[in-house]
Amino acid sequence: GSYDVKNLTRDTLAILDSGAAVLVRMETLRRATIYARQNPQAAKELITRLREQSDHSDAGRSAALAQFDLGFLAESYKQWFGAGEPNPAAGVDGYALIKNAISLRGQDPEMEFAAALITLKGPESDHQQHVRNARAGAKNDPLLAQNLGSNFHGHATSELLNTPGGGISK
Repeated sequence: GSYDVKNLTRDTLAILDSGAAVLVRMETLRRATIYARQNPQAAKELITRLREQSDHSDAGRSAALAQFDLGFLAESYKQWFGAGEPNPAAGVDGYALIKNAISLRGQDPEMEFAAALITLKGPESDHQQHVRNARAGAKNDPLLAQNLGSNFHGHATSELLNTPGGGISK
């Protein structure tokens, strides 16, 4: 059967609240975005709940993860929602939230990977720094190393991160 999008916020928060790793959070939020496009109310509900969690989180790890989640979802919405579609993430600077989450966490190569993906189209100097930080951290993070080595349209993800504008030559 098909997924009941009415459960999107509950199901997404259950995964995020379980203390999932950053890469799991990224994939969860990416998938949630795909479902959210089918239901504007579910899309709005999810980002509203993440905004509330971000606004009311304690300092430290929970604040960093709450800001990361809101920022990554906002940037996912911006990527997936079309120009004519109402976007519940309008006005949310997801990249700024992710940069702040990284500063709260200290070194977090998985968050750096997320920031590298978000900055594929710039700013270039920030993008290159995030790529370097993610690569450096991948030496001690097998799942991140696997993600950097995975293929996307026949190119290694790490190769795409080095291409200006994240372009894929056809």
